[in-house]
Amino acid sequence: MSNPQILYDAGAGPVTLQFQRPPRKVPAYEFRATRHDNIASSGARESVLERIDTFLSFEMEWVAVGADVQAWSAFMLYALGGGPFAYYPDASQPQFTNYWLEDTDWTADYKAAGQYTFKLKFRAVVS
Repeated sequence: MSNPQILYDAGAGPVTLQFQRPPRKVPAYEFRATRHDNIASSGARESVLERIDTFLSFEMEWVAVGADVQAWSAFMLYALGGGPFAYYPDASQPQFTNYWLEDTDWTADYKAAGQYTFKLKFRAVVS
């Protein structure tokens, strides 16, 4: 199995962000319902479902100084602006999901000498 990759186009043509190390703490599924519940005086419940959103969250624990963190910075400047991107969980396979960045801020925190860490949360694009 290969590491993931992200494809995005910030306006100058497609860019591929290759993960140098695999993400950590990736859940199998992450859903959030937007639902309105009303409990009647009889105890009966009425639920009105607007939608169920799908998310992907993970931690990049070790991102190296230099080209690796610079590539992440370029991607994050694009994604923070609301641009969509394709996430390939395995860069050697054709399956991907289009996402938007759910986060509205990003910090590449110090982890160790020459290494940074950060967490990300993506929202699946609904077409």
